[in-house]
Amino acid sequence: MTAETPPTPTGRDWLDLSRPADPVRPEPAPSPGPGWGTRLRQGAARVGGEARTRLSAGVAGHLVPPLRAAGRHPGLKRVAGGIAVGSDRTAALLARVRWGRVAAALALVVALPVLALLGWAAATLPPLSGPKTAETALTVQAQDGETVATRRTGAGRPLAADAIAPAMRQAMVAAQDPHAFEPTRLDGYGIVSVIRGAFRDELDPAPRAGSVRLTQALVRDDILGGARGLVPSLQEAMLVLWLEARESRDAILTRALNAARFGPDLTGIDAAARGVFGKEAGALSLAESAALAGLSVAPATLRPDRDGAEMQARARRVLDTLVMTGTVSRAQADEALRALPGLAVADASAATRSGLPDLVAAAARERAGGARDLVVRTSLDRGLQAAAEGAVARRLETGARRAAALLALAPDGAVLAAAGGAPLAGPAALAAGEASLRRIERDGRPVYDRIRAAPLPEGEQRAAMLALLPALARQPATAGARDGFTLGSLDGMLVGTWFSAEDDRTPEAGADDAPDALWRDFAAQVQASQPQAAKAPAQAQAPAGRMRPMPASAEVRAPWQNPEIKTASTTPRALRGVPKVVDTGRLRLDGQSVRLAGVEGQGGRPAREFRQYLRKREVECTPAGEPETYRCRAGVQDLSEVVLFNGAARAAANAPPDLAAAEANAKSRGAGIWQN
Repeated sequence: MTAETPPTPTGRDWLDLSRPADPVRPEPAPSPGPGWGTRLRQGAARVGGEARTRLSAGVAGHLVPPLRAAGRHPGLKRVAGGIAVGSDRTAALLARVRWGRVAAALALVVALPVLALLGWAAATLPPLSGPKTAETALTVQAQDGETVATRRTGAGRPLAADAIAPAMRQAMVAAQDPHAFEPTRLDGYGIVSVIRGAFRDELDPAPRAGSVRLTQALVRDDILGGARGLVPSLQEAMLVLWLEARESRDAILTRALNAARFGPDLTGIDAAARGVFGKEAGALSLAESAALAGLSVAPATLRPDRDGAEMQARARRVLDTLVMTGTVSRAQADEALRALPGLAVADASAATRSGLPDLVAAAARERAGGARDLVVRTSLDRGLQAAAEGAVARRLETGARRAAALLALAPDGAVLAAAGGAPLAGPAALAAGEASLRRIERDGRPVYDRIRAAPLPEGEQRAAMLALLPALARQPATAGARDGFTLGSLDGMLVGTWFSAEDDRTPEAGADDAPDALWRDFAAQVQASQPQAAKAPAQAQAPAGRMRPMPASAEVRAPWQNPEIKTASTTPRALRGVPKVVDTGRLRLDGQSVRLAGVEGQGGRPAREFRQYLRKREVECTPAGEPETYRCRAGVQDLSEVVLFNGAARAAANAPPDLAAAEANAKSRGAGIWQN
């Protein structure tokens, strides 16, 4: 019997007290399970294996027998052998391909055109001063050789910031971008925002990250000249990022003033100040600055000597923005508003306001071609022009009408005299401008002479007159507009008059005779200016369908006027509609300026809160006695009382007791401007 060897104890025996204890061994940490990636791969492999097993069973049951039978055919055996050899070669070739190099080559093929496009855009960047403008001059003359208008193109001198009036800088900011001096961040999001904005056709009026509207408008309109496309958009993004990163907002504003277009011909504030008002840019007043800033608003197509009404309308909007932003006070803006109608625009006249010089200039440039210095002779008769201007001015003073026009056409359709409140426009105006072109001179030598022109048929001449007159009179675009016109022959020319007004339902004695009265007034001046021998035969033919024919020896006299016409037409009427807030004491409603009675308005934050209060609310205003002063209500709330009660304005010295009490209440509560 073999004795068994006892097992060697692995640990300390509990009776072996003489040997030191073994060190305690830590328990092994449990091994971590597979990660999520491993689990997903294992799950996908398991699902794929099951699907492959089931698919193989189905294929083996349905396709293997036919394929096995077909495989016995000798031709198919040869084809299968060739396919097997080709597959082996393809597999060997693919095994030798280095896919990393293939991916790099594909990325290079894609990146090279992009890099080339970016390089081309960077290499063809225009200078920051903008495209150079060729200096040309086109002189428009009357038929006797006297200058009627001059159209000069060219850029002014670049001016430093201190050489420009502060009012001009403020007005430019108000017209182009009231948020120009708000901070922006040129971080990753800002850069993406600039690039995205460069590829949009419309400039975003709201403030955005990366850049302000002023910088983008400077680059797009003045430096790039308004060009659109892939390369110009890339260049726009590059230049905007460069300007925002390298220059201050004051420097960008100075660049914008020196590069902006103030109308079709004037580039830069230096050329605009000298060409429009005949003074340096540092001497511009607030009213003049607002007018020039309005001209720079896109599209910059207004001419100061032609589009005076539109220029003043834009200037009023600029002044309203200055008040809203708190840049100028309401009193300063009111003073500038009163000065707007009296601004002396260089070379402005009734002839330039009719738009005829520009129509003839366009026809002359089309014939002469290119940017050249030209002298253009027109069919305009200065004697008839003076008579037309005088007749229109007198009838507008004595009549209740708002707009009037007088046009005299030669037998060939050329314009002999034109007076009105708006420039000629439309296809008929282009035809009249072409017919009014008589001579073109370049470098002192004639390049075009219209020696003889065939007369138009009577029907075509009258059709041209009726197409031109409404635009020249600028009829009000409202449902209550009333218009009247008269056509008649005078000394071989066709004379037409047009009156246009708003029907405010006031008694207007003689209103129906206003076009005839204007026609007779003009005819009387024409006959008075003729020699005595030429007055014997009557040359004035009464307008058909508008008045009775005059006897041969009858003297053309103006009809008597009712002296109450002007008083009746100036009676203020109640206004109703959704207003635009200028400040807390002034609204613009139905195209008119409305002052809240008993309120001295405030701009800035109170005006913005007042605008929020009146947002899309209809207001009804009744005259309060003083000019442009009204008591307005929004529902049952008196707006003057609301403004004073909330501390958004001060009560005027002549405010009624209820408004003074509202102001006292606001003072006691410390509301609005009365906060300590």
